[in-house]
Amino acid sequence: MVKFRSEWRDLAEWSAYGIPLTTASNAAAKLYDATLDQMLYYYNHPQFGGVGETLQKMMGEDPDFIAGNMLRHSFEMFVSNNDNARKRFDKYVDGLEWEKLNEWEKGHIRGAQYLYKEDLIGAMDHYGALCAQYPHDLHSFNLGYVLGLVTGHFSYMRDIPQSIIQHYKPHMAHYGLIHGKLCFGHAEMSEYPEALKCGETALESFPLDSWAVHAMAHTYENQSQPKQEVEFLNRTLVNWSRGINFRQHIDWHHANSHIQLGEYEAALTIYDKNIAGCAVSGDVFPMSDASSFLMRMRIDGQKTGNREAKLAKLWSEQNHDFTSLFYDGHCALAAAMSNDSASLETLRENMSDFIAGDRQGWNKVVTSSYGLQLVDGMRAMCDGDFAGAAREFQACVPDVVRKIHGSKAQKSIFTLTYVDCAIKSEDRTLMCGAQEHLREMYEWNKVEQLPPLQQRLWDKMELEFAKG
Repeated sequence: MVKFRSEWRDLAEWSAYGIPLTTASNAAAKLYDATLDQMLYYYNHPQFGGVGETLQKMMGEDPDFIAGNMLRHSFEMFVSNNDNARKRFDKYVDGLEWEKLNEWEKGHIRGAQYLYKEDLIGAMDHYGALCAQYPHDLHSFNLGYVLGLVTGHFSYMRDIPQSIIQHYKPHMAHYGLIHGKLCFGHAEMSEYPEALKCGETALESFPLDSWAVHAMAHTYENQSQPKQEVEFLNRTLVNWSRGINFRQHIDWHHANSHIQLGEYEAALTIYDKNIAGCAVSGDVFPMSDASSFLMRMRIDGQKTGNREAKLAKLWSEQNHDFTSLFYDGHCALAAAMSNDSASLETLRENMSDFIAGDRQGWNKVVTSSYGLQLVDGMRAMCDGDFAGAAREFQACVPDVVRKIHGSKAQKSIFTLTYVDCAIKSEDRTLMCGAQEHLREMYEWNKVEQLPPLQQRLWDKMELEFAKG
């Protein structure tokens, strides 16, 4: 069986890679490596029990460890960015002696300050530049890379790993990791031969790389190749199923591919066994996967057994954070599926307050531009006004799928929902608009055919047009 890493870099090894950690504790330096490894590969190491526990152990070894503190604070503000996280960061920075910090440490503090302000574009650019200066700084690499995904700047997910890949050699611990990250960047930029090559290199280097498996799934999915995607995920299941904290998302890809192939029982089996249980944790990431899966089933004419009701209740507790329009859109979707008009109204009111309020940043920009239209479309769909929903979606979804948080595969649920409402409206003008949007999507992916589910929707519209 393939094993997880067991040897971690000490202070001397970090220094040899050009990373100036300031701590007297070799144990803290090694735990810093172990924390980053689990963050980047998306797994829970059996020796440490996951990112949270490893962070705690690291800080226990040296509470003053600046790199460790910045890892903790930046992660906390990236994930939640609430007042408590900002207060903790303020207190920490106020206690620092700035003149005693090295330039790399100052760079990480400045990056966290961008996150503090919710300036995700500024943070993305800053961490990308810091990574270029320190190519083995996997903390800045990870944040710059993920912020490219969060802000819809897919080119960053190609360009950041591509800019440092020459610094990683086959004997190095994270040689495969950089290729796996680059695989996903190439896939989202529709550069499929390059994506496949990088993904194969990554998995040959470290077969337990959950992100590389995920990137390969996107490569097949973006090319409208669900059969190849299912075969690949079945073949590699023995490895990626060990990535505890990311498995449900790969299962989501697996289940969606079965929907594409019309294998609905197989899709629901994966959902019930591996996705639904993660969603009830209240974490918005698996909740979004669960919601969009169920909507795909409904759009394809399948019964979901009221599975969305529990999700809608969970989402109703997440209608006030406004850290990502992607998640707020799924909150609205779950409410619409469950005919929960009260939750939709509350979400809209809270979103209006957020737009009118003092918070700034990338999500404020995209929510102000498209958020209310997206929620209004869901409200109309909930009320059975499919023409009204399609008109709202026609005005915002083409921009939503390009500009908000998420991959092409994740954001395609908004395209599918728009098309489904246009079909149910029986309005030919709206269906023509929906067909044009579908055409734009497969041209964006640089493929010559629609995925099977999208093709089934296209064929429904063609049948309506043929009625004369």
